[in-house]
Amino acid sequence: MLDLLVAGGLVVDGDGRPAYPADVGVRGDRVVAVGPLPHAGAHRRIDATGLTVCPGLIDPHSHSDWSILGNPTAQSTIRQGVTTEVVGNCGVTYAPLGPASRTAAEAALRGFGYDGPVDWRSFGDLLDRVASIRTSQNLAWYVGHSALRDAAGVGTGAPTAEQLAAMAELLVEAMDAGALGMSSGLEYGSGRSASTDELVALAGVLRTRGGRYASHIRNRDTALGDAVEEFFTVARAAGGRAQLSHLNVRHDTGAGSDAWGLAVERLAAERSGGTDVLADMTPYADGIGMATGLLPPWLLADGPAEAAARLDDPDVRRRLRHDCDRYWRFVHRGQWDRVTLQASPATPELEGLSFPEIARRLGGDEWDAYFDVLAAAGPDLAHVQLLARLFTDEHVAEAISHPLFCLGVDAYTSRIDGPLAARSRHPLFFAGHVHYLAHHVRDKGTLTLETAVHKMTAMVADHFGLPGRGRLRTGSFADIAVFDLPRLRETATTRAPHAYPVGVPYVVVNGRLVVDEGSHTEATPGRYLARQH
Repeated sequence: MLDLLVAGGLVVDGDGRPAYPADVGVRGDRVVAVGPLPHAGAHRRIDATGLTVCPGLIDPHSHSDWSILGNPTAQSTIRQGVTTEVVGNCGVTYAPLGPASRTAAEAALRGFGYDGPVDWRSFGDLLDRVASIRTSQNLAWYVGHSALRDAAGVGTGAPTAEQLAAMAELLVEAMDAGALGMSSGLEYGSGRSASTDELVALAGVLRTRGGRYASHIRNRDTALGDAVEEFFTVARAAGGRAQLSHLNVRHDTGAGSDAWGLAVERLAAERSGGTDVLADMTPYADGIGMATGLLPPWLLADGPAEAAARLDDPDVRRRLRHDCDRYWRFVHRGQWDRVTLQASPATPELEGLSFPEIARRLGGDEWDAYFDVLAAAGPDLAHVQLLARLFTDEHVAEAISHPLFCLGVDAYTSRIDGPLAARSRHPLFFAGHVHYLAHHVRDKGTLTLETAVHKMTAMVADHFGLPGRGRLRTGSFADIAVFDLPRLRETATTRAPHAYPVGVPYVVVNGRLVVDEGSHTEATPGRYLARQH
């Protein structure tokens, strides 16, 4: 007797081969049969006639570690068929924590809907806290390089020998707790101050522990080539297993017309030479970013509270107007209409507004509005997030169709109510994964269904070392998503973003139904997927 039978569907198994009709039988947490099962008995039978049955989707680049404590049922992502998320990206994790970073983490996590104690120190302690509340999806974690710096008390400067040793010790603790490896974010925060030598030193720890290196690289416009070279220097020091996060070029930021193509050629050459490297891309032309990424190092040198206080000085503001040409360089070119305020702990009433709208509300121009928001944030300066139209539609399609790119969303799991809803004012959070299938596959034909599913399942599982995930075959873990592809629809819009998609009637995680007939069952069968040695 089977526990679950998904009968009569069209199976897209994750390997990229053509879809085929088959039944899927589940017993316990495993798939025990894929094929014709006309006489099989089951405690629960799902009629999947006319539906697409595939492995649960795996997001290779998620920030759901920011929101999972406030949203353990992973409402917005699980309802899209996402059963596993690779989190801890871009250098920003809320562990390990030092005395100063614990205070900042507590303030940030409150904004993401978590009201419990922030009493952990080590990376393993945070994992234990998440395990204690249980989650609906599986999670595989990186530890953030910026978090290591902050916990070791480095700040925005260069680490002393003692601080670098402390960072290495904290990284060892995280690796011993099962972290996939270390991620870096080199365009903002304390990660921006890191030298290549510092990264290479920490990469040596990854090499000895069989870890991976993922990076939001230092530049994606005029110096993209140099940033890619730095990435591969660190990746080789780490043992050659790496992820080049969201490899793209922001529109109208001064990058050469061939910059992205040359970067991708470099990626392909490294992979052909034996480096286990892939990249990822996001589904929309819009993306989130850190507001402090525009600011120069001299303003941030003494910490966020002091930087925010200095923004009250008119002379500092005048200087900054000519010294913020970095990160989202189109802003320096006057294109503030592309930018909205995504998250602002001190001014939540302005969240979701464009900067021209904020400027009209506060008085002054868009630069004044930007400085006012950051000044109000005070010590929470680093937690102000922006959202902007970053890319052209053509560039998005080009990147997601490249064979070395898996498909992520670069957001975090959210919900349509509570504090998280206020922080999630874009379809990215509620329909990013569905957008790949409904828009890029079904409507635009950018990818075939089989290719898209492969890039969202087996390709990710193989690269990140998640055995038994990413494929529908006998013996695999029973992570399953069932889609009604003709009816699959994003109901979230930029004006009304708080809506879950339709057309995902069933989602199974480790053999348990988490979405049943389109409704969340509140089940939390997710697991921590520790690094495989």
